[in-house]
Amino acid sequence: MRRALIVISCAALPLAACGSSSGKDAVSTDTSTSAASSTTAAGPTTTSTTVELPTTSLPCQPVPVPATPVASPVPTAQSAYLTNVQDQSDGCVDHVIFDYIGKGADPVGYSLTYGVAPFVATGSAAPVAVAGTAFVVVTVKPGYGFDFETGKASYTGPKSITLGHTNHVKAIVETGDFEGTLTWVIGLDAKRPFSVQATGTPRHQLVVTIS
Repeated sequence: MRRALIVISCAALPLAACGSSSGKDAVSTDTSTSAASSTTAAGPTTTSTTVELPTTSLPCQPVPVPATPVASPVPTAQSAYLTNVQDQSDGCVDHVIFDYIGKGADPVGYSLTYGVAPFVATGSAAPVAVAGTAFVVVTVKPGYGFDFETGKASYTGPKSITLGHTNHVKAIVETGDFEGTLTWVIGLDAKRPFSVQATGTPRHQLVVTIS
């Protein structure tokens, strides 16, 4: 079986390992496909698949905070429709996992940077509370939580994710779904290193790993 591998340390720093397995090899998610990347789909229908995390125990080591913004290596014009958001801790790292339905084969187009509170909702400018003392702003474009072709929401989950046990993540909150741009803010206990991995067909997924 193919598997979607999730990077657990900064991709640009192969010698700096910062996570270990907590014994949980897989997490159920609500996505459109199984296995190793993401599949093209015509609508927002979701099925249950599995996110498989690395099982090799690695020592927790300090790594540098990346220069931001961290963006897609190749821009894309293909729309991505959010279906699920979850957190998963693994040793001394946290994974924030975004699942999508893609309207093409490419990975989602993303940009991540450290932002400054207070935050407001895109479009309405209404205040949005995000717990934490440091904040990673995750932007996906073109990204949507509603599929205008089908007239149905692709994402029906909460705009503030209920967290399980996490090492550093204090909040995962949506601050925007407006004019083709999806924005989520990850609140942290302090400014920390992070890495990002995006996959395309047959599984569209964006994974942010905080160490």
